[in-house]
Amino acid sequence: MESTSNQQKLELLPSYHVLVPERSLYRYSSTVQEFDAHLELICKIRGRTRPQGPAVTFDDAHASQLRYGLALLQKHRLRAIFFAIVNWTNHRAAYMTWEQLRELVAAGHEVQSHGMSHVQLTRCTDAELQNEVVSSKAELEQKLGIAIDAISIPNGRWNRRVIEACAAAGYGRIYTSDPVSPSTLFRTQMIGRWMVTRGTTLEQVRRVLAGDRRALRMSLARHHCKLFIRQAVGEDFYDRVWGVLRYRKSLRDASQSYSA
Repeated sequence: MESTSNQQKLELLPSYHVLVPERSLYRYSSTVQEFDAHLELICKIRGRTRPQGPAVTFDDAHASQLRYGLALLQKHRLRAIFFAIVNWTNHRAAYMTWEQLRELVAAGHEVQSHGMSHVQLTRCTDAELQNEVVSSKAELEQKLGIAIDAISIPNGRWNRRVIEACAAAGYGRIYTSDPVSPSTLFRTQMIGRWMVTRGTTLEQVRRVLAGDRRALRMSLARHHCKLFIRQAVGEDFYDRVWGVLRYRKSLRDASQSYSA
C-alpha cells in the first residue's frame, strides 16, 4: 500500500458505521450517548464559532445514522459526510433510501460514494473497478442531483491502481481508513481517518481529536502492524483468519451476555 503522507499537523476525522441506542456486540457500533459525547468534544476542541468543514464521516449509509445521528449533528451544529453504497440504497432494509439521502443533503450534509457494492477494490478486474468508482458516482449524481467528488475506500483496501482509477473518475478527495496525514496522489487529495469502534473510549477520542502525539503514534503503529501482517501472509489468508477470529469473538461475546 502506498502513501505520500507529509509532516503537516495530523487532524484525523473520526469515522462511524452504526449508531445504537444500547451497547451492541457489533464491532463497528457506537451508542447514541457515546456519539453525543464525541460531538461535544469536537465542539470544545474546534470552537463553536469557527467556520467548520465536516466534523465526522459515516460509512455505508446505515439507517441508524439518520435515525439517531442527524438530530445530534443538528444539536451541535456540526456537519458530516455520509458515504453511500449505491446497490444497498433502497434495497436493504437496514440502509437508507434515496429519499433519506436527499434529506441529509437538504440538511446541509454531504453524501458521497462508497462504491456500488462494497467489494474490495484491490480485487476487482479493470472493468469491475470502473463500475465501482465510475457508475457509483454517476448514479449518485443522477439520483441526488448533486456533484459527487469524494469516495471512501470500501474495506480500507487500496493500491496505486485503485487510486489512479478514482482520480480518473473525477474524485478530488479519497478517504481511507489509514490514520495518516492528508497527502496528494495523482492530483487527488488522500484523507486519512480514525475508525471508531465499540471498544473506543471517550478518553481515546479526546486524545486523538486533540492531536495527542502518543495516541496518534499508537494508532499508526497498530495500523502499520496490520498492514505488515496482511502483506506477509497474503490478503486471502488474512481475510479467512480475520473472519474466523471475528466469528469466534462474536460467539464468545454472545455467550457472556447470555450468562450475565
